[in-house]
Amino acid sequence: MTTIRMFLTLLVLVLPVTGWAAADDALLSPPDAWAEARAGSVLIVDIRNSPEWAWTGVARGAARASWWQVQGESGFLADILQITGDDRTKPIALICARGVRSSAATAFLKAQGFTNVRDIGEGMLGSAAGPGWLQRKLPLE
Repeated sequence: MTTIRMFLTLLVLVLPVTGWAAADDALLSPPDAWAEARAGSVLIVDIRNSPEWAWTGVARGAARASWWQVQGESGFLADILQITGDDRTKPIALICARGVRSSAATAFLKAQGFTNVRDIGEGMLGSAAGPGWLQRKLPLE
């Protein structure tokens, strides 16, 4: 595990305990993410892996870039840059299963100079933040 990934994992585990978390403007609920995606103001990126995509489906219209991959953060970054056309200002919203990976990936991308990346904190399956994409019965493909 790289130093950056270990740091981000620790951050994700410690922040909820300490009460300090990402600014609320970085969080996006699944219904708001879907509305913004439909309006063309954000691109949803599902950062889970292939078995998870096959198991639950993917938010309709979402791009796919797995956070966990053999190439590590550099592979993830390369996938995101390809999806955004190398535009670090393109509005994107990350979704994972329960909001843990998307929180870490949001912090990682912001550290890489992305200026308009948000976290769909409920994830596909739901979390303490809310019921998630699936229970809200939002569109899938």
